[in-house]
Amino acid sequence: MGMKNLSRFIPLVLLLMLVFTLCSCDKSFSQKENINRGKSEETELASSESSLNYRDSLTDLNSENNGSKTIANVPLTPYPYTKLNSSELPDVAIIVDDFGYNGKLLERFAQELPAEVAFAVLPNLPYTRKAGEIASQYGHPVLIHIPMEGTGVQEKQCIKNNSSADEITALLDDFYAQLPMAVGANNHQGSSVTENREIMTIILDWLSKHNLFFVDSATSKNSVAQSLAYSRGYPALKRDIFLDVPDDTEQTLANKISSLNKYQGRKEPIIIITHCHNEKKLSNLQSFIREIRSQGLHLTNIINAKNIAA
Repeated sequence: MGMKNLSRFIPLVLLLMLVFTLCSCDKSFSQKENINRGKSEETELASSESSLNYRDSLTDLNSENNGSKTIANVPLTPYPYTKLNSSELPDVAIIVDDFGYNGKLLERFAQELPAEVAFAVLPNLPYTRKAGEIASQYGHPVLIHIPMEGTGVQEKQCIKNNSSADEITALLDDFYAQLPMAVGANNHQGSSVTENREIMTIILDWLSKHNLFFVDSATSKNSVAQSLAYSRGYPALKRDIFLDVPDDTEQTLANKISSLNKYQGRKEPIIIITHCHNEKKLSNLQSFIREIRSQGLHLTNIINAKNIAA
């Protein structure tokens, strides 16, 4: 074949080479594009998954918050006092509030009152520790008289409606460190805080964690403390009678003694609260104890009352 004939095939060869080159480039480009698409897809899926997880987290968080709100709005069941088929009166448990301000009558209260009477001692006062020690020395159960926000003058350090959980537990830790012999607690004032379900939950949980129980002084008719304690499986105790309200007169004392009859047939002890402010209150309490004993009623301590209410 001559050169003239070969020259005829050169354009065809060049055309085939061009086609081959173009095909190779297209294949390479397609591979690169697929790789880039793959990377982009992985990134997008990762981003989508991350976004989904974030949305799920928000959903879970909102569900928890909504759940908390729902639980918080669920009506509490009142503590179901046990009615016995009996006309007898239950035992009586007495708490004397407000020890810690001074030591003037401390020794007399401790020495002259039966050991069943509990002493509720305020923290952060000049005689806080001494009151707890002397009460224990004479066999009286000691309660931490927790200062809480109410409608009157507040203690310098008290649990308030705007207190954070950390602030509340720090205060309770401090109060307990001052009164390590305490077997439980009740509220000083607190007509506002005891209505606050969130705050009372923190308090009751802290007390339970430290094997302590709470006695609702019932300074507000809207207190949730007893019902909340019952709903959480804790001992549910509540004051029945203030012995020295509205005053310390003989007529008031007689009225309080007569009022005991409405608790006939109840299993749980009647919980009485009075105060240690003066000698008249001590004298009235002694008269009250003599009178109920003469009627055949029995004193019990607040620990026994707790065990019955548990």
